[in-house]
Amino acid sequence: MGSPNYINNFVDSPIIVNPETDEFFKQPMYYAIKHFSRFVERNSVRIESMETNDIKSIAFETPSKMIVVVLSSKSKNITIIDSKNGNIKMKVSSYSIHTILYR
Repeated sequence: MGSPNYINNFVDSPIIVNPETDEFFKQPMYYAIKHFSRFVERNSVRIESMETNDIKSIAFETPSKMIVVVLSSKSKNITIIDSKNGNIKMKVSSYSIHTILYR
């Protein structure tokens, strides 16, 4: 488990360490943070975020002018609406994280 914070809410930790057995355990949050840090460069700027019943998404523009969209979707067919490049329609696996990169 994580530790209490200032409002006495026990929170999870990305990595849990058991010092007695010298073991560590990567939690699901670790992999989510790893996913974002792999694709969203330092000094990127958030340009959009959206949440509906079926999809959660956030988009960034990187310093190298790439667009990075990270999304989680319950539905299999999604459309990314981009005012510069037009709509991007795609099929994705439900209940997983997806990253789309483009210029």
